Order: sequence, then structure tokens, then C-alpha cells
Amino acid sequence: AWNTEMEDMLAYSGSNMLCIKTGNFPPHMQKLQGFVVGFKGSKIFCLHYISMQTIDVPQSASLYRYIEKKDFEVAYKVACLGVTEADWRLLALDALQSLRFDIARKAFIRIRDVRYIDLLNRITQQYGNRTSLTPEEEHLVTAQVLAFQGKYLDAAQHFGKAKQFNAAVEMYTELRKWDEAKHWAQQGEKAGIKAGAGTGPNAVADLPGSPAGVGGGGVLGGLGGDPKGGEPSIAQGLILKQAASSEEDGDLKAAGEMYTTAGQFKKALEIFIRINALDSLIEVVRLLPASDTQSLNMAIQAFRQHQHYPFAKETILKVGDVGMLINLHMESHRWDEAFQLSQQHPEFAPQIYLPWAEWLAFNDRFDDALEAYKKAKRPDLSLKLVEKLTHNAVVEKRFKDAAAYFWRLAVEMMSTVSVEGLPPDEASSRVQRALDNFEELKRRADVYYAYSYIHAYIQEPFTTLLPENVFNCALFLWNILASSGLSAKVNTTTLLNDDLIPPELLREEQRRRAAAAAANSGLTSGNAKGHLLKEVPLGISRVYILYALAKQAQNLGAFKLARMAYDKLQVLRVPNTWQQQIDLSCLSIRAKPYSDQDELLPVCNWCMTTNPLLRSNLDSCVNCGHPFLRTFLGFDILPLVEFQPEQGISVEEAKKFIEAEPGTRRKGGGSDGWRESTRGGAEVMSLDQGPGQMGGDEGNDLFVQKMLDAASFLVPGEPYSPVQIDREILIDLRPEEVYIVDMRKLSSFLPVRFFRSMIPEVAIAVCGACGHFFHQETWELEVLQNKCCPYCGSKDIDPLAPASEGKSLVSL
Repeated sequence: AWNTEMEDMLAYSGSNMLCIKTGNFPPHMQKLQGFVVGFKGSKIFCLHYISMQTIDVPQSASLYRYIEKKDFEVAYKVACLGVTEADWRLLALDALQSLRFDIARKAFIRIRDVRYIDLLNRITQQYGNRTSLTPEEEHLVTAQVLAFQGKYLDAAQHFGKAKQFNAAVEMYTELRKWDEAKHWAQQGEKAGIKAGAGTGPNAVADLPGSPAGVGGGGVLGGLGGDPKGGEPSIAQGLILKQAASSEEDGDLKAAGEMYTTAGQFKKALEIFIRINALDSLIEVVRLLPASDTQSLNMAIQAFRQHQHYPFAKETILKVGDVGMLINLHMESHRWDEAFQLSQQHPEFAPQIYLPWAEWLAFNDRFDDALEAYKKAKRPDLSLKLVEKLTHNAVVEKRFKDAAAYFWRLAVEMMSTVSVEGLPPDEASSRVQRALDNFEELKRRADVYYAYSYIHAYIQEPFTTLLPENVFNCALFLWNILASSGLSAKVNTTTLLNDDLIPPELLREEQRRRAAAAAANSGLTSGNAKGHLLKEVPLGISRVYILYALAKQAQNLGAFKLARMAYDKLQVLRVPNTWQQQIDLSCLSIRAKPYSDQDELLPVCNWCMTTNPLLRSNLDSCVNCGHPFLRTFLGFDILPLVEFQPEQGISVEEAKKFIEAEPGTRRKGGGSDGWRESTRGGAEVMSLDQGPGQMGGDEGNDLFVQKMLDAASFLVPGEPYSPVQIDREILIDLRPEEVYIVDMRKLSSFLPVRFFRSMIPEVAIAVCGACGHFFHQETWELEVLQNKCCPYCGSKDIDPLAPASEGKSLVSL
């Protein structure tokens, strides 16, 4: 029977054999029972006795014969009768190698092989509908087909025959077979083939098993050519390809090293920065030219981010940016190098001080930080730092430190006062406000300093303080705190406020203030009125002050004062362990006389008025208003009287008069020792008992005469004003008895104050930084122990004691 679909195919049977003859080829035979009655496509219909059988016969044998004969037209028709997918692929590949692109396309379409269809599209696009190709082109097509079949070695041989070494290198590059790729790259260089000299737009298509996205575009793969501007070699392109492959595989360090070898420094920098390979990064930096600032800045940023100071410094030196180098020194806290560099480049000096000050403050070097803020011309930050330190010291109950910081705060505030460009009235008002604030802050510093001794006396199990010292300290505190002047609000935002106080401490302070208000409203006894605290600074306990005052007053015989203190303790909240002792002391003090020992009552050194122990006028004389000057180591009253030169006498002129040789101190009278003088409009005769003795030298001492005359004209209640003396009295003063507190070195707006010691035998020392007075002996002992002023903590104290020659002026 003839095949109804192909006339050249005949099927016949006999002797239990089936024969299929196609064209002129020998028949294909197989066993079969029955005889053939029909043949259609690949199905043969056989009748065996009374049954009809359908037999599928393969057409592979006929297909192979037509393929061997290169008769692809008939082979395609045979394949259409029914062959396997492998037979279709064999037909397609043979047709492709024989340049029968139409048959190959149909066959690939039959098996839906898109990749080969894409290969056919590129080949047909490259060669068009040409039916004949040159031998090199035939080798190239064959190589591509072999590459798609996975026969890479044969494909590479055909690429070599076609002189397409780039294609062979690219094929092995995509396969990550770098040794074979280098071999063919060397073959190409020997043949004199340059990179990118492939045929057509793509020398080889994507290969089976190659990474996605790799392939096409030549060996360089779009990564750029030779950095020097010449055309890249095949070997260099291969290195770039290998680097890109390593980058995709995640081996970034190897990729960066390959980019460096190929001269792609920027790409290598980006990779090394990404993986934090700083050692490799600095090697790339050393290869870069100094003109490539963009890449160098990238490296500098990476080194600074990872705080690698040596590499960052080396890179910045290569760039030559002095400002950036100074910033690096500051970031790495190498301040000595930064300041050394700023000496060579002074224009960068101002930008160093502010970060330096912040670093000093962070490392608890607050005094140095304050100086650095001043050099940075940021007094506002300096003031803010002192506020924080003051607040912390109070909250932590470091009252001596709080006193030192309050003093520093007062000094810092005065240093920020400026009246430049202001009208005279406004300038005068601003200066006066600043002076008021300075006095208030200084007074608060005095309070915290004195309270530190009371707090230590109460809290510590042992004390070295004498009873008289505790009594004087507590009395000084109560007189200051009971004065209405302390309650005046400081006209600045630099004082402590409740917003900065921790909640638990704020609640305690609010309870204290409520108790104080109740005490003020509840006490009606005459001896208690007028001495209640108007304001208690944060952290100071009235109970501690009153307890110490009452206890020591009772021991020293100030029974009236002790009774007042115990009465006030009755309305305050005291510790439970103290309550019984206070109650017993209140009862026992009733048996004592309601008076104070006369020797405990202070006498004013100016007007000679005996003052009560309690005074609500900032610890001053109740008659003349002269402040009692106390030593800040013991708080007993010093024999000092304040005076001022008359108007028209400058400070420098007054100093010259005091240092000058005094004139004749004895005037008139005979040789019997009696002297006549006029005091207060009355004639007075006094007996001369020798110089310097208060008992009989008032008549000869012009200063004492002037002081007593001024005291006789005092009107109680008028504002205090120091005694004014003229040139004659200034010349008559002994230099060793005069102390000048010159605070102008802190601020030009602060006044100069003059004091005279009325008892020269009492050795007095004065601090050269804060202007506070001390007994000479205790002062020297304290300075020897702590190497600083006990009040302000300054090491620049410079106390000037009276000289033995009697020619020196004790001054600040």
C-alpha cells in the first residue's frame, strides 16, 4: 500500500515480514503477522484473519537517510509524518549547520526551542538570506551551534578557525573557565586581534549554563576600555570580565583587586568601601593621582566613618586640605596636633576651640572647658555649662562645689556685660542690673559655702570645727537667709529653676516651702517676728541651721538666741530621732536667763555700736549698716572697716598716697603726752599711749577721727555708704593696715573696695581671686593642704601679706 501522505513511501508484507521502502533507499523490514491493507502517515493497517490491526511505525530510519543525503526538504516531510523530539532536534541542527535556516526554523518551532530560535534570528539578521557563506563564516556559525550544544571545546576550535578569538574568550568567560579564556586570549594576542573585534554586534550568544545577564557586547562587556585612553587588550578585557563575575558571585574583595589590576580604580574604591576593606582601600589610594579628588574624598569619608586615623590622615595629606586635616584631628581627639597645625595656619584656629570645649566638658574637665568656650567667643555656652554644674552640685549636696560654681557664675555673668552702642541711660541701667545680679549670686555662693560646714557638722560623725566656728557659721547663715534682700529675684535666667530639679527633690523642696509659709503665718511671738526666712535656696535645710545654732548657742551662753531657735524648730518637720532631744532642750532652756552673754554680741568696727545676735539686714550693723566682714574659715568677725577715697581721687592716686611716707602724726601739745583735738564739734583731750593703740591714739589717728565723726552724723535707716577720706588721711594711713579688693580684673564694671584693719596685730590674708578674707594662719594651712583657695577653688590666689618693712600694700 502506498502512503497516502507521501507518494515515495511504500509498505508491503509477506512471509510474516513488513517492509517499508522510501524512495531509492533500501527497505526497512520488521516482523508482522497478516498483510498490509493501508498506509497513512506513520500508521499501517494490517488484516490478520478477521481482525484489523493499526501499527505505528517510526520514520526515524527514513529521516536519517534523507539527512545524510542533505535532502532536508524531503527529510522535513518525513519528519512531519511522525518522529520523536530528538529526531526533530537532529534535523534542525543539521539543517542549521548546512545553512538551511528555513528548515531549521521550522524544526525548532516544532519543538518550541526558543533559545535556538533566537540564535537563528541573530544569525539570519547577521547574514540575511544568503545561501552561501565564506569558510570563516561557516566556522563561526558552526561554533555557535556547537556552543549551544555544550560542545565548548569544538566550538572554541571553530571560533579559532574563524579567527574569532574574542568569541572563544567570551564563551569561556561566561562559563567561568578563566584558564581556557586566558589561553584563547593569548592566542588572540599572538594573532594580533584586538578586543572587541568580533563579527557583528554579538560574537556569541548566551550559552547554556552561563549566568544570566552575562554575555554579548564583546569581552569588555561595557565595562570601559583602557584607562589611559588606548584600546584595551583581550587580556585586560578578560580581567574586567572576571572581576564582574567575581562581583556577581559575591567575592567582592577579589573583584576589587581585579579592578585595581585593570586600572578601574573608582570601581575598586566603591567595592572596598562597601566591604570595609580598609587595607585594600589604602593601596588603591596610593595608586590614585592627587588630582582625582572625588575618589580621594570617597576614601577619606570611609576612613573617617570607620575611625581609622592613620589612613585618613595619609589620604588627606595627599589631597592637601588643611581644614579637613584639622577636622580629622578634632574628630580623633588629637588636640595637640590640631593646635600645632593651627599655629602654622592661624585662620583655622577659631574653629578648634568650640569642639575642644565640648570634648573637655564631656571628659569632666570643666574649668578647661570654660576657658575654651571663652576663646571660642561663646560666653553663652560657658554660662550654660556653669549653670548645669551649679545645679548638679546642689542636687548632689556638694555645697562647697556649688559655692564655687555660683561664684564662677557671677564672674561669667559680669564678663558677658556689654554696653557698646547703647544710650547712656540704658547702659547705666544694664550695668546696675548686672551689679545687682553679681551681688546676689555672690551672696548665694557665700550661703552655700557656709552651709557646707553646717551640713558636714550634722551629717558626719566627727568634726574638727570648734563650737565657736559652728555657732558663727550658723548665725551668719540665719542672718543672711532671714534678710529680705536675699529674696530679691536675680534678673537673669541663669539661676536654678524648678524645671531642672528632679521630681523627688522638687516635691521635697515644695514641702519645705509650704512648711516655711506655715511657719511665717503661724508664729506670732514677739521674739520670733522679723527673723523668718523669706526664701530658702534649693538644698539648704533650715532644720540643720537652727539645730546647730540652738545647740551651740546653749553651750556658749546665748540662751535668748537658743530659745528662739528651739521655738522655730517646734514648727518645722525634724527627724524623729531628734524630736525628743529638741523637746528636752526646749524645756531646759526655760530655766536659763533670757539673755545672751555680752562677749558674744558683735560690736561694729565703725560706729562702735553693740549689735544683737539676730539681724535681718544681711549681717550688717543695725546702726550704720556697715557689713560685718567675716573670715571664711571660722566665720568670726574681722576688725576691718571699709572706706572710699573722696570724689576726685582716682584709685591709682589713692594707692600712691597710701604707699607714700606718712607725715608728722603728732600735732600740737606739750611733752606730757596729752593731745588736743576736735571731734564732732567738741574739743577733746586724749593721752598718747603710743602709735597703733586704739585706747589713746584716736586723737592722732586721722582715719579714726574721720570715722567717728562720720558715725556721729549717721541717721539709722539710711542706705549704707562707706566713710569718705581725703588725701591727707590717705597719706596718714599705714600700708600694712590697708587692704584693697580690686575686682576690675574680672570686669571693668566692678568697683574697687578699700579696707583698713583696726587691730593690726590680727594677721589677715585675702584671696587674690575672689576677694574673701581669712585669718593668716588658717589660710596658710588650708592653702598648704589643698593648694587652692578654700572658697573659690582657684589656684591663682596670690595673697599679699603685710611686709615686715611696713612699705607694702595688701591688695587684690
